[in-house]
Amino acid sequence: MLSAEILKVGSGDVGKKYPGGETAALELLHLRVQLEEKTFAKNEFMPNQTVPDLMGKPMSMSPYLRFGCISVHRMFWMIRDTYCKVNSAEVAPTYLTSQLIWREFFYTMSATNPMYNRMKGNPICLQIDWYDDDESYQKWVQGKTGFPWIDAIMIQLHKEGWIHQVCRHAVSSFLTRGDLWISWEKGFDTFEKHLLDADWSVCAGNWMWLSSSAFEKFLQCPNCFCPVRYGRRMDPSGEYIKSFLPVLKNMPLKYLFEPWKAPLKVQEEAKCIVGKDYPKPMVKHSDVSKRNKKHMNDVMQVFKDIVVNHCAPSSEQEVYDLTWLPEIDLERPTKCTADEFCTKVH
Repeated sequence: MLSAEILKVGSGDVGKKYPGGETAALELLHLRVQLEEKTFAKNEFMPNQTVPDLMGKPMSMSPYLRFGCISVHRMFWMIRDTYCKVNSAEVAPTYLTSQLIWREFFYTMSATNPMYNRMKGNPICLQIDWYDDDESYQKWVQGKTGFPWIDAIMIQLHKEGWIHQVCRHAVSSFLTRGDLWISWEKGFDTFEKHLLDADWSVCAGNWMWLSSSAFEKFLQCPNCFCPVRYGRRMDPSGEYIKSFLPVLKNMPLKYLFEPWKAPLKVQEEAKCIVGKDYPKPMVKHSDVSKRNKKHMNDVMQVFKDIVVNHCAPSSEQEVYDLTWLPEIDLERPTKCTADEFCTKVH
């Protein structure tokens, strides 16, 4: 268990301090419940979902759950009891605590699987032929991909040891089936090394799911997050990017998420020349996403008759909920996290 002393994560001026122990956990839990209560009163849930507060104080309970500072049982029932009190209901809907349920599910799936955090020898993981490209992997790790949204996330990971769930989804997709086509195992190793709330079962489970290696209705998400449009969606003011990438602090918002498109005069005025002060994009997303979609379709053909004994999200809507996207477009029920969807929300 974490001691009650103050733990400073990461290095540099941006680093935050995280108090450990049960007392701090209970204080944060009560703040969370108060926030949830106000949200329930408006007939909403997961208040930090549609527009995540990436710059605010971390409200996640995951580090405290990870180190046993508070029990998942206590958090589960406090959330559900609060909903019932606010709405005069006898039973709270399952989706309120779906993230906690998935957390426990990943534990059960890993309990008898010593190879759960690896592809080879893992009976529930698809054996995908990922690229072995250490140079590209290192650019991703160091936050030098040339995509500000992705790079800012990786910089925060190193400085603070924590990143929001939407940020984890973004960099996971980018490393694996979205852009670089590099194994989720490398991403898992990176998160396990740097995340304050790194949890072997949950971390590996999420990496397998987001890379389409397990835990979905066989490759139901052949599309991927766009590292430009998804960034605009989650950081509309650009404050998050500018905080962790000060080299871009003077870049106009119009070009902040894709600075390579800024005219040279604009780059000069912003004191940030792409290719000199900030890297050029390491890939062309529109091209590699199409290539990777073909790879996914090829994988589907190879493994289409293989039965994998695991569970998946119960519906498209649950996929949207778990990836923190707005309500599903019912007119396009075959889409998941496609680039086309992102054009509607930036």
